[in-house]
Amino acid sequence: MSRAVRGEWTKLRTVPGQLWTIPGLTAAMVAFTALIAAGARPDESGTLDPTALSQSGVYLAQAAAVLIAVAVVSSEYPRLMRTTLAANPRRGTVFTAKVVVVAAAALAAAVPAVVAALFAGREALSSYAQLPLHSGQLWRVTLGTAAYLVLVALLSAGVALVVRHAAAAVGTMLTLLYGPYLAVLIIKMPEHALHLVQKVSPMTAGLAVQTASGPGTAPLGPAAGISVLAGYAAAALAAGWVALRVRDA
Repeated sequence: MSRAVRGEWTKLRTVPGQLWTIPGLTAAMVAFTALIAAGARPDESGTLDPTALSQSGVYLAQAAAVLIAVAVVSSEYPRLMRTTLAANPRRGTVFTAKVVVVAAAALAAAVPAVVAALFAGREALSSYAQLPLHSGQLWRVTLGTAAYLVLVALLSAGVALVVRHAAAAVGTMLTLLYGPYLAVLIIKMPEHALHLVQKVSPMTAGLAVQTASGPGTAPLGPAAGISVLAGYAAAALAAGWVALRVRDA
């Protein structure tokens, strides 16, 4: 197993275009958070959530998490996967190694990204009242956002194993993440339908870790929301394992 993991990591880090997806996630998270926070103003009711705004860069950074997973999985199709399976015919080992590398790469990028974004957002919102740095709620939002990015990467890995084409995998994931959210913005829905979409959409459910910073502020609580996303990721990985197991490379 360790040899398989090293092999997957070597393939990721030796292709510059793929390796840059890791620091790209961190840079996107911090830069987008700083831009959104700098332009944030209280809404009509006079409320503003500095805690959620300090992690708002996740809306762009999740695209980099998708690219990390697709770089690990889909870059080998259609030719190099045969070489990989010839060198290591145990498909379960290959599958596990890819999942481990995707999770580790996403985590290595996400943790510094959310911490740096936290301080960038706090600096941009320094004129507003904010939670103290020792606040448990503040770090729940921050570390929950990191967990969200890792789960998005794992979901992307499962989708990439099923789709097997890099562009198609990226397109599928971006549609899955942003599609329901954009539909909610464009289509005027009844409140019950809106809440249903927010509960079942991977992005809006998973990001309950930061939007549900107080009672009643989102259709799902933080634990329930991240569980929905984890369920999507588990189902996608299961489908990806079946696809790798039964389909010709």
